[in-house]
Amino acid sequence: MEVEQPTLLNRLLKTFQVNKQQLKFTTYAAELSFYIIWAIVPIMLALANVIAILPLSEQDIIIAIEKALPNEVETALMPLLKSYLGNTSSGIFSLGLVISLWPASNVFNTLQRVLNTIYKAEPRKNFFLARGFAYAFTLAIVLLVGTLSVLLIFGETILELIQNFFQVELFFWNSFVQQGSIIALLSLFLLMTVIYHFIPNINWQFKYSLPGAFFAIVGFGLVSQLFNIYLGFASNVATSNSTIGVFIVVIIWLYFNAMVLCIGAYLNVFIHDFKEMSYWHLVEETTKYHSFASYSPKFRHNSGMMPGLKHEIINKLPTSGAVTSDNERSTRSR
Repeated sequence: MEVEQPTLLNRLLKTFQVNKQQLKFTTYAAELSFYIIWAIVPIMLALANVIAILPLSEQDIIIAIEKALPNEVETALMPLLKSYLGNTSSGIFSLGLVISLWPASNVFNTLQRVLNTIYKAEPRKNFFLARGFAYAFTLAIVLLVGTLSVLLIFGETILELIQNFFQVELFFWNSFVQQGSIIALLSLFLLMTVIYHFIPNINWQFKYSLPGAFFAIVGFGLVSQLFNIYLGFASNVATSNSTIGVFIVVIIWLYFNAMVLCIGAYLNVFIHDFKEMSYWHLVEETTKYHSFASYSPKFRHNSGMMPGLKHEIINKLPTSGAVTSDNERSTRSR
């Protein structure tokens, strides 16, 4: 007996059914936003420590950061960063960075837990390993931000020094460096790909981190634009001069960006399961084997023609006698 092949719609629906438990994006976003709010002070302190040792003008870096943030968010966060910059010395860089990154790493520790939930992955069992991983990742992100600041602001100067030293003309790279927005987008894409690939406790191919990363950079851009439009209509309500109004604006902005990040992770999981799991494996994950036996007595016979279905599940199926036991009892009672 030939089993009918599943359609594309069947596979999509089964893949969605397998992953419907992870659709708690609002919960994930709220949790991430909460920890980011708690970590804003140490994150700003860590960023100030990095800026203090960069061979750049602090004013140039501040201008670059202000361009990347919505106006209302920039109004709330930049005074804090400027205050830290005014009281930070490069001589105490090491100690200040180490101390400030520890509470800031709580954000990545929470992100690690959320992504493990979305990816259906087991959490790292060693507590110290998990916290150490979160701390190391936080340090890497801070250093990456510092490096990108150097490239975005002084990219042309660095390229000119390289060309003069090697006596070569790098026309392509010269035009590329001049496009600062392209570099920023590519850097964000790379950062999101690394986050989706390394933070959850998985061992997937790198390509399954790319769809979510692409969705994330598009989503962040849309959130930024829509957020500015929203504030244009609700400026009198949400962006008053009160501290509470500014705080609410920051929370809303963080919340929607965190939701974009979580949806991107879910997209990676959905595509991975759709590509890697056979249809009958998806069926196995979403259907109790007793229901197959009850409604299809020939399921055991036809299961041999279903690639991907585990033999352990098939062996657990009730025998045909068990399926028809009610009929047999009614016959005997007569």
